[in-house]
Formats: sequence, structure tokens, C-alpha cells
Amino acid sequence: MSALTPDCDPDMSHCGQPWQGKSRPGGGLLSATVLLAILGVSLLVVATHAVSDRFDYVAAPIAVLTAILLVRRGVRLAVHAASAVAGRMPTVAVRRSQPVS
Repeated sequence: MSALTPDCDPDMSHCGQPWQGKSRPGGGLLSATVLLAILGVSLLVVATHAVSDRFDYVAAPIAVLTAILLVRRGVRLAVHAASAVAGRMPTVAVRRSQPVS
């Protein structure tokens, strides 16, 4: 198994064995903060032209990829929350009639 699994955070705070959970509490929050910082710096470089225009060719794709990762995290969080709410809903047992033999 490689170090970069599908469930690996960009800042490497949670990598490897995804079935064992987060390596420490708050690891997901730390990686989301790192992603937001990367997105902010990338957008700042593109929007302010503080550096050469050649950096826009690097900063723009980084901003797009980081935004995609943040959206995926939001969707994953929403799905997780929806499944938790659905798991707490009471289920109604449906009784089927038995055929007469």
C-alpha cells in the first residue's frame, strides 16, 4: 500500500490505514484549515498581481483543485450528517401477508 491512499489528507495528518480513523482529534479540521489557507494564498496571488503574471499559471490550477477538495469535503460531511440523521429515524416494520397454502 502506498502512503497516499484515497482517504489521505493533503497535509498528511491522516494517511495510510483509513479503517483506523483519524490519527489525532482535530486532524480533519487542521487539513481543512490548510486547504483554506492554500486557496486564500492562490486567490490572492491571482487577484492582486502582487507577483509576476507567470505565477498565475500555477496559482489558478492550485486554487481550482483546492476548491474542488473543499467542496468534496463539504459533500462528504453533508452525506455523513444525513446518514446519521437517517439512522436515528424510527423504522416501521412492514408485515406482508402470507399466501394461503
